[in-house]
Amino acid sequence: MLRLLSALLIFTLVGCSSSELKGDLHDMPSELISGDVTWEGRVEVDRIIIVGRRGALRIAPGTKVLFKRVDWDGDGIGDAEITVEGELIAEGTAQEPILLASAEAEPTPGDWKYLHINFAKGASLSNVRVSNAFSGIQVHYSKASIKNCDFRHNIDGVRFSTADLTVEGSISMQNRHGIRFEERGHPALISGNRVTHNEVGIFAVTECGGASIFKGNDFSANDTPVKMGWEQRSDIALGGNWWGAPTGEVKERILDGEMDSTLGKALITPTLEIMPMIPTPFAIPHEDADWKRATDRDIR
Repeated sequence: MLRLLSALLIFTLVGCSSSELKGDLHDMPSELISGDVTWEGRVEVDRIIIVGRRGALRIAPGTKVLFKRVDWDGDGIGDAEITVEGELIAEGTAQEPILLASAEAEPTPGDWKYLHINFAKGASLSNVRVSNAFSGIQVHYSKASIKNCDFRHNIDGVRFSTADLTVEGSISMQNRHGIRFEERGHPALISGNRVTHNEVGIFAVTECGGASIFKGNDFSANDTPVKMGWEQRSDIALGGNWWGAPTGEVKERILDGEMDSTLGKALITPTLEIMPMIPTPFAIPHEDADWKRATDRDIR
């Protein structure tokens, strides 16, 4: 196994500011991981990291992966990313969580692109905090497990399409979209999570037809609890969850077939009568400057 054990592992792009980087993303610098690699300590990324089909990236407990804002194509979104086609194992602990966040002094959503699990062999995340991305994580055509993780201050918290995905015991808060998905006949289990204080709690973009199971989640305090995409024609079963308000009030804020007859409906009943107790997944090391910068605007 190739182990990268230094306390500071930096991929640098010398002599270029983000304002200068406007070009084809195919020309953006990249690093290929083709073997078995472990990241530890403090890692700074300013390019595209690709975990190839024969590669495996292991992120050790307590590791901080910080992404520089490099807007290569000038679209206003940072382009540094991790794309996984092989295997990703990012398993922190309650005492030593993993951080993926912006390296900027004043972080904002979209400082970096995403953790992208695409046609991958597999991905396992636990006790990971993901902040300041365009998408905290995107899972496509892959099997992945997300447990006891925390996604905040992203544009999309958790996004998936055509994936065999499990999300349990996790938080998706203070994002534009808490969960954004295109089911396309593939099952996902979204159970025992806190998806609250987002602009949109659940965004069903298209081809979501009932294969996914949402149960035992706290979906309260989202500006728009559920939003259907313009091509989402089927109803979505969302019963068995907590919405934090009387059913009638919640339905008034849902954008679905009740407002546009061409769309499917969000079927939120029966609702949970008692708010599920979903604990904070891990202790945040507030004394650490990188963690403090990433979590300063958190709702506690």
